[in-house]
Order: sequence, then C-alpha cells, then structure tokens
Amino acid sequence: MTPRTPVPRKKSCNNCSKAKVRCDLGRPACTRCKKRGGYCEYVDAKDSEQEVSSSTTQDEYNSIDGSTSVLNQAQYNAVPLMLGTVLSTPAPAEILDFENVQLVRTVDDYRIRARWLESVLPSAHQTPKDFAPTTMAFVSDVFKSYPGIFLAENSLPPFIHWAQVSGKMCEALANCMNLARMWETQAGGTEAMVCGIIEKEMARLFQQETHCSDLELLATLQAYLLLTIMLFFTSRSGTNFIEQDTIIRLQELAGDVANKGTLCLAETNGARPDWESWIIASAKRRTLFATYLFDNLVSFTLGSPSFIATELASLPAPASKRLWNAQTRLSWNATYNQQLSQCADGELLISHLWPSPDSGTPEQQRKVRRWLSSVDEFGIMLYSVTSHTYGKQA
Repeated sequence: MTPRTPVPRKKSCNNCSKAKVRCDLGRPACTRCKKRGGYCEYVDAKDSEQEVSSSTTQDEYNSIDGSTSVLNQAQYNAVPLMLGTVLSTPAPAEILDFENVQLVRTVDDYRIRARWLESVLPSAHQTPKDFAPTTMAFVSDVFKSYPGIFLAENSLPPFIHWAQVSGKMCEALANCMNLARMWETQAGGTEAMVCGIIEKEMARLFQQETHCSDLELLATLQAYLLLTIMLFFTSRSGTNFIEQDTIIRLQELAGDVANKGTLCLAETNGARPDWESWIIASAKRRTLFATYLFDNLVSFTLGSPSFIATELASLPAPASKRLWNAQTRLSWNATYNQQLSQCADGELLISHLWPSPDSGTPEQQRKVRRWLSSVDEFGIMLYSVTSHTYGKQA
C-alpha cells in the first residue's frame, strides 16, 4: 500500500506566531494583522526551517546577475525570513498612509549637489571646519558601527525610522540590510567579492532613483549611504578609500531627497503636522545630517577641507527620543503637543549648534540644554562633534 503523503501543517502567520497568540489564518491577511495594520505573511514551517538555517554560499553570490536587482528574488527568497531573525519591529497600532505626505522645500538642493566642488574650488562665503583627529576618530567609530546594527534585534541606524521597515519595506532597504549582514560576517579574503556585489547594488540604486516615490527615494539615499560606508571601511591596499564619483552620486541623491521637501507644512506655522509627514521629514533630516557628517569624515581622511553646511541651517535638529520612537499615533500626538507647549520659542535648529553671536546667551543655552535632555544618541553624537569642533555650546 502506497504511504499517504503528509498534509502540510497549517501555521500561524509570522506576527501571530511571534506574539504567541491564536491566528484565524485569514487570507490574504488575518484579522489581527488587519486591525494592527501589520504586514501579514504565512510561511510553511518546513520551508522556514530550511531557509533560515541555510547559509548563502560564495557560488550564490557569484551567480548574481548585474542586470537585475542584486538580490534576485528567485535566488534569495529566504531574505525576508533571514531578516526576520535579525530585525523584528512592532507592527503599528494603525495603518500608516505615506501617499499624502505634505512637505515643503526649504533647502537649496543645488548647493547639496555641488558640495563636492567646494573641496576643490571653495567659494568666498564658506566657513572652514577644523576637525581634531580625536573627533574624527570618534565619528569614524560611530559610522563603522552602523551596518552592524542590522544584526541586532529591534535595532536600526538612527536615521531610519522603524515605520520604514514595519511590514513590507522598500527594496532598497531590504537589499541593504542583507548586504550589511553579508559585509559584517564576511570571511577573510572575500573583500573584493563583497565590494563588487555592493558596488553593483549602488549602481542599480542610482540608475532607478528617478522613478522612485518620495518614500522610496528616501530609502534609496539611506541604503546608498550605508553601502558607501561599507565600501569606505573595507580596507583595500591598507587604507580606507572611496571613489570621488561615489561621493558625487551620494550628494546627488541627497539633493533629490531635499528637493522633495524637508519640513512639514504644519511645522512652518508652529502647528502639529500629521504623523506620516513628520516621520518622512524627520528621517530625511537625520539622513541629510548623517550624509554631511560622513562627507566630512571622507574629506578629513583625504586631507581635503570641510565647511559649515550653511544650506542646512534652517533645518530642525534631530527630534526627541520619545517622538522618534513613538509606536502609536496617540502617543506621538500627545508628545508633540507637549513639545509645542514647552517650546514657545521654537524648535532648536541645527545651526544653533554652530558658532554664532547668540551662542553664549542664556536663552540659547537654555534651548540647547532642553534639547539635550530629550534627544537620542544620534543627537548626542552630533552635539559631541559640534561641541568638540566649535567649543562648548551649553
């Protein structure tokens, strides 16, 4: 008698399984995921075990087709599962709609795109920054740690908002996360191969950016920045090196992101914006600050001059930890309302951390101290750099 083929065991969706709650197995999404606004995904238990436990071999990396996405979906169908074991972000309490984000353009994106020229032919109005080697050593250590953050559970680089990876994330970030994992765990002697894969993905990102939505363009810049960081910290010929074309493209992407707006419309009127607009605007500003600071690090390493980024002067400094990490619309609204009541004199701008005639005034010092009491590690890092470079601000 022919043995019966076992019927695959039904399994809860990923979110219900992680939460250890009963799943009604609804398709395409279970009731719990619908209510929570999360991305509902079902994975066969057998397939999950095989995919998560499998390791990507060098032959798989070498077979990547440069004419398509670096992480070909047919070949890397295990990527979402592997990422699930590395990063698990809470599902939002309500659905986030990024289709109607309202942002205004407040930054001269041309100056961002042309920033690389300043190191070659600095204009008369530029103010140079004299970085100490110890300050740049600190910055170097911080940036070198960013790709490895993806390996820790519930962790992201401080310029990527958790909502960007909750549910179905942009392809640029998904690929970047997997490449960061590969870069962090690479074996000795594979540096050239890993760099080649990273460079292919960077070329793909730059070629497709003209067809991106606002959210996708932001993810493209974030991924490109992280991939550039990986290349920079891959020692070749005993030194950290990055092609100038790579920096030019990074600044081009940064200009494109700034061109689509960096400030919420409501922020310009001292009012509370909608959560979605604020998430995108805040992530954009953090990513621009990170991009500029990394550019300073590259210039310092090459012995080229760096200048104060006056084109970013009107941007608010990174927001408080409570606002950035808020998990629900209700808690974010309450926190933002509290901030409005406490900051009658306006938000702290990034330029308030630079030298100015008002730097030593009691009003300015109180403003900086209030910001320091609530900001996260990214803001503290920026303050540390500006404080060491320009002198004590608070």
